[in-house]
Amino acid sequence: MARYGLIVDLNTCTGCMTCVLACKQENLTRPGVQWNRILEIENAALDHITYVRHACMQCDDPPCLDACQSRAITKRADGIVLIDQKKCIGCGGCVDSCPYGVPRLNTDQQYFPGETLPFEKNAAAFRVQLSGKSSKCTFCAHRIDQGKSPVCVEACPSKALTFGDLDDPQSGIRKKLWQSNQLLADQGTHPKVSYIARKNMLKSSEQRITDPK
Repeated sequence: MARYGLIVDLNTCTGCMTCVLACKQENLTRPGVQWNRILEIENAALDHITYVRHACMQCDDPPCLDACQSRAITKRADGIVLIDQKKCIGCGGCVDSCPYGVPRLNTDQQYFPGETLPFEKNAAAFRVQLSGKSSKCTFCAHRIDQGKSPVCVEACPSKALTFGDLDDPQSGIRKKLWQSNQLLADQGTHPKVSYIARKNMLKSSEQRITDPK
């Protein structure tokens, strides 16, 4: 069984937001809810902006799983952490427990209130986002089950995202793993998303995540 992970190369990402838009189109997330986010981190000394893709870290030891009162959160055999919105009671336990600030409670907003658009009719289960329920990046588990990559990886024009089996020594991600580092590794969640970047930029990214203000 594969154990999937993702490497984000901050030296390559241009902040084009293609991954954000592709994710929203694929998963039909509600207004104000983005499973993929791009953080802009400014370095005044270098007159430079680094763009950081921020989404679920798909932790090997996810604190959200233990914090979920309704047992709506599970981890698949391949390591992907999922939220069953039908079981979710919207308690926010996962939101409070995640050191990366990833899970979000779905808004009750709609892009076109009172209207059902053609692509919303008979929508696949992964596209049904329920109001008040928690949601987050799923690594596009539905695509992985079809032998495809997550849509953000496929859509990225700068090839800043490398996805694959962390346990396969011949996979592209395994060959790059030595160059990458985890964010907030001291939290002990063992995230399967890591980043290629200078150490000072990793530190700035951690500060931005833990203190978004």
